[in-house]
Formats: sequence, C-alpha cells, structure tokens
Amino acid sequence: MFHPLLMPTYGIAIALYTSYMRIFGDRLLGIIVTGVLLTTCVLPSLGIYILYKTGHISDVRLHNRTERTVPYIINFVCYVACYLYLYRFGIPSWILSFIAAALISLILALFINRYWKISAHMIAAGSMVTLVFLMSFYGLMLKPYILPLQLITLLLAGAIGSSRILLNRHTLGQVGAGFSLGVLCCVSMFYIFA
Repeated sequence: MFHPLLMPTYGIAIALYTSYMRIFGDRLLGIIVTGVLLTTCVLPSLGIYILYKTGHISDVRLHNRTERTVPYIINFVCYVACYLYLYRFGIPSWILSFIAAALISLILALFINRYWKISAHMIAAGSMVTLVFLMSFYGLMLKPYILPLQLITLLLAGAIGSSRILLNRHTLGQVGAGFSLGVLCCVSMFYIFA
C-alpha cells in the first residue's frame, strides 16, 4: 500500500485535490492521476515483472541491492514520461517539482545502492512529508487539509520506517538516510522550480 512506486500517485493526488487545482473538476484530475499511476507504478511494475520472469533479477521486491540498477533505470525512464505527461497538461511548476525530485532521488539512489543499501521506501516517504509541509507553508494547500495531512504523512513515514527496520530490510541508518534524501531532493527541486 505504501510501496515507493505508489507514492508519486499519492503525492500528485494530494497536490491536485487539496489545492486550488480542484477547480478543474474531478474528471480532469482523475485523468491526470490515472496517467501518473500508469507511468510511475503500472509500467515500472510490469518492467520489473518481465525482468524477474526472464531471470535478470531474482526477486521482484529487489532485496538484492546489486540487482536494482536496471529496475531503477526503468523507473527513471517512466518518471521522465510522467514529467512530460504532466508538463503537457500545463501542470504548475511546483507540482512538477515533486516528479523532478523523484527523478533526482532515483539517480542518487542508483549511485548510492552500488555501494550501500538505502531505503527507497523512506526516500518516497520523505518526499511525501516534504510535499505536504511545503504546500502548507506556502499557502498552496486548502486550510482544512493542512493539519490532518501533516499528521497522517508524519505518522505513515514513521510506520513505514519502523516496518523496514522490524522486517530486517534496512538498518536505522539506511532508513534515516533514505528519509533525509527524500526531504533534500523535494526541497531542492521545489525551490529550483518555484
């Protein structure tokens, strides 16, 4: 439910449905969110499944960090497609910055994973928390959503990080580094784009 491939869809849905973008109506916003789901979750998942079935990776969950390179490249290409898709819709730059942050974090995670395993779940969680707080601080989020979404994203990030540690998928350092990288990329891209 909180897989890194789903987080861009959640983030774009939050950005569209809790901001002034709501004026464009549910039908158009639903089309945009569906396109994001297809390009950042369905297509990368299909790519990973094909890699698994053809024997290029041993596990669809990508537990072996040395097998993450090709799936990360597939994700990168799909995220570029998502960025172009949103750009063609005329989506504001502050929302595009969220996808740009995902692209930058993918590149950095790909490099880091060659030497050390970093938590992709926490990169996504850090980006999500940062998106919500940036929207709140800059008046981009409608007031009724601010406090509930801040609390929910913080609690979910804590739960995701705790689960990664309890399941022995990552160490505390890998979880903390992933969250920090997500925050750093999201803040950087927000200020560059906005």
